[in-house]
Amino acid sequence: MEKIAYIVPSETMIPAVEEILADDVKRGVVVVQTVDVYRSAAEYRRLAVDGYGVIIARGGIYTDLAAVSDSVHVMEEKIRTSDILYMLTSVRETYRGKIYVVLREHVAKKFEGAVSLFDFPLEVRRYTDLESLKRQLESIPEQGVVVLSSGVASMLCDREDLTMVELMNRDTTIRETVRVAKEFLTQLAESAKRVNVLESILNNVDEGLIIFDREYRIREVNSKAEELLAQSAENLLAADVRKVIPNMPAKRMPGVCETAPRSFVRKLDRAMLSFTIHPFQFYKSEKRYLTTVQDVTKIQELEHTIRMKLAQKGLVASYHFDDIKTEDAAMKALIKRAKTIAGFEGSVLIYGENGTGKELFAQSIHNASRRRERPFVAVNCAALSESLLESELFGYVAGAFTGARSEGKAGLFELAHQGTIFLDEINSMPMGLQAKILRVIEQQEVMRVGSDYVIPLDVRIIAASNGNLTRSIRENQFRKDLFFRLNTFQLNIPPVKERKGDIVPLFKYYLAELRGCRAEDILLSPSFEEELLAHHWLGNVREIKSAALRYHAFDGDNSCGEIIQNGQADEGLVDEELKIDLGQLNKVVETMVIESLLAKGTSKNDVAKALGISRQALYKKLHREE
Repeated sequence: MEKIAYIVPSETMIPAVEEILADDVKRGVVVVQTVDVYRSAAEYRRLAVDGYGVIIARGGIYTDLAAVSDSVHVMEEKIRTSDILYMLTSVRETYRGKIYVVLREHVAKKFEGAVSLFDFPLEVRRYTDLESLKRQLESIPEQGVVVLSSGVASMLCDREDLTMVELMNRDTTIRETVRVAKEFLTQLAESAKRVNVLESILNNVDEGLIIFDREYRIREVNSKAEELLAQSAENLLAADVRKVIPNMPAKRMPGVCETAPRSFVRKLDRAMLSFTIHPFQFYKSEKRYLTTVQDVTKIQELEHTIRMKLAQKGLVASYHFDDIKTEDAAMKALIKRAKTIAGFEGSVLIYGENGTGKELFAQSIHNASRRRERPFVAVNCAALSESLLESELFGYVAGAFTGARSEGKAGLFELAHQGTIFLDEINSMPMGLQAKILRVIEQQEVMRVGSDYVIPLDVRIIAASNGNLTRSIRENQFRKDLFFRLNTFQLNIPPVKERKGDIVPLFKYYLAELRGCRAEDILLSPSFEEELLAHHWLGNVREIKSAALRYHAFDGDNSCGEIIQNGQADEGLVDEELKIDLGQLNKVVETMVIESLLAKGTSKNDVAKALGISRQALYKKLHREE
């Protein structure tokens, strides 16, 4: 507990008061002292510095100290009429002459009504300050009379012919005043604790808090609000909340926003902030308004954290562009193009046969983009039925269908929020789902199965196809509008058979992984390398990896041909059309079209424009066979 300063008018009163308050004085709770009555401001500052929680004073000393009080509470020990009567009775026992009672004006007014109770000569005089007190003492006409007044009067009186008696409260009054002071300090300490707890809570919540009144004046703010609004409490307090929160909607204003919370979003400088106003009853009929402020970005990050916790696997992209092994110039150019695409937002469509590494490119693009720290979610559109694929992609609410989880389930699009979703074999996606995917791309929002509300999303889509989508569009198996939405950027991964320079290095790379050595240390016979190069590799890189495993497992027990051919599909299952070199066929057809147009007199500029290529590229196509 803080100390109590008990101020007495004169030093002569200190021993008597210390005796009355002996227990508290001994424990250091109360310090009895006097002050310089001519230097009240300086004395008050001294007492404050000395660490007193309460100052008890009376009469003029109380008035003077209270006038300059700031941080320390000054409590008045009132001079009661009963205390004056008690002192007069005590004085009368030893003195029979006239008694003068000199009191502060407000005390004298209360006491004058009791003068008629006495049957001896008694006169009451008033004073307002030290100067008037001195004048009253000097103007007493009689000599040898008793003057009952404050201890200050004894110090001011220069007359030796007067008997000065210091007015002192009774023991019970002094003890009661100190008891009230101690009780006040206890309550003050408890209040301070509660305030500290509340301030700690308010200043450690993740939301900014602003309280304003019906006149829009800001009354309270916490430290988070200062941070989010980029203003100090000094600037915010008493400011008009409408100037702090620009364009506050009218329906969020006092008089309208009286019962339910109202929310809106505003951009302040570069920050996007969410505001929610809650009306509450402050005091009696007075209402105030608590406004919570949140950083929308932080909300999204929290949402992302929750979504990540809902999924335990499948949300991480493991591969980077450095993991794509190639010696082929066309593949190196493709990787360079993919790196450029990674730096821009927009959907990506990847063409490639099975086993060419479409997901490897998709993961590498994700890891080279600004979304690298966010989820990467992959789904094979050909692996699930339409209804199951829909519930996996979009999620569902509780009770959406028989067998659904009771708590519902977040879809893959939700789990990929702020990240990337990879839709493999999208050419196999049913037409009904294609329309919903298109809506996700256009609206950037998703609706769970069985739900009646949408969830906003920020997702980059990378789709892959192992078939010709243009042909699927002509055959009404794929939506044209979805194709153009997905085809913002396009990558065409060539099959292994068109990358002769990669076949042997890839075989050595996978064999070295199995043997735990460097690829440079792998030695293959010239005849085996020739067989590797002569093979069609319909399974692409996946088939090369399997062949390397067989080579490692049998280690020469089988012939080279068996190691390679055992990885080939059954001859009866291989469509002869698959042996057609479609890439070369496209080049031949393209050349024939160009030559036909030129033969009809079409200018090279118009031909290049029709093909969507530059004039320089047209020349290269015309002379590639030369």
